[in-house]
Amino acid sequence: MTKNLKNNTLKEILDIILYEAPSTQDEIADKLNISRRYVTKLLKPLIDDEVIKKAYVVDLKKFNEMSEIYETKNSVPEYSGEYFIKQMIKDMGEQISKQFAWSFEALKNNDVDLAQKALDEDLNTNHMYNKIKSSTDTVISLDPYFEFNNTLMFNEIAYDMERIGDHICHIPKFVIEENKDVKEPVIDVLEEMYEMSNTMFQKAVKSTLKLDENIKEKMERYERELTNLQKLATKKISSQMAKDDINKKNSTYYLVLFRVVKSFERIGDISIEITEATTQFYIENQSNLSNSFRY
Repeated sequence: MTKNLKNNTLKEILDIILYEAPSTQDEIADKLNISRRYVTKLLKPLIDDEVIKKAYVVDLKKFNEMSEIYETKNSVPEYSGEYFIKQMIKDMGEQISKQFAWSFEALKNNDVDLAQKALDEDLNTNHMYNKIKSSTDTVISLDPYFEFNNTLMFNEIAYDMERIGDHICHIPKFVIEENKDVKEPVIDVLEEMYEMSNTMFQKAVKSTLKLDENIKEKMERYERELTNLQKLATKKISSQMAKDDINKKNSTYYLVLFRVVKSFERIGDISIEITEATTQFYIENQSNLSNSFRY
């Protein structure tokens, strides 16, 4: 049997078995719009080795033993339950990055249609958060290695990511409600804030999947740069306000624009919270592993 599961269809089949508890192979085939024969072909080696049991339940311990993809850099066992949840965290990170990119692009070009599209994506982000939350409960009941602390950590990370999605929503809402170009030099500073806060979020997600030992130092540097950019953006907006003729029609424009600036800052802050939580989690896991070997 293969030692490394790289078949995407097989992964989708295993996801359905783990999270949706199908009764038959026909049900699996229907969900993926593939033939039952192909499902049987992919599952046969796993059924023969009793990794998959009737009625289609994954034996996570055996699944972990037959796969090499759970080994970490420090040889800490990354059990299959943890692998499944991390895949979902990774997918949610990619979803939020797309939502963030569309939101800023809409802001930059005052594109109301793209802004609405970005805002609609928040429903998918919320759905992914709920899926992770429910899946951790499922995994902990099936995987003896998936400890309660893991559940708390991954739920906390998913919640923080969902909060980032909420803050991103302020950007397309501004575009839709105000429908007015953000002029230079303000938009230039906001673009720098977007790039910096997005970098912080990307680093936070990667740190959750695999600890970056230098993440604390990197995040501190990014935080200082983002704070300086926030001050500069506030200064530029205030200068523009002083030159503009403030009236009832445009009075909310600047108030909501300041909220957009604050959103970039909050995305950076929450990204730091994610890295701090995951760093502490990995440190505690390493400590527990060392103690178990000692005894």
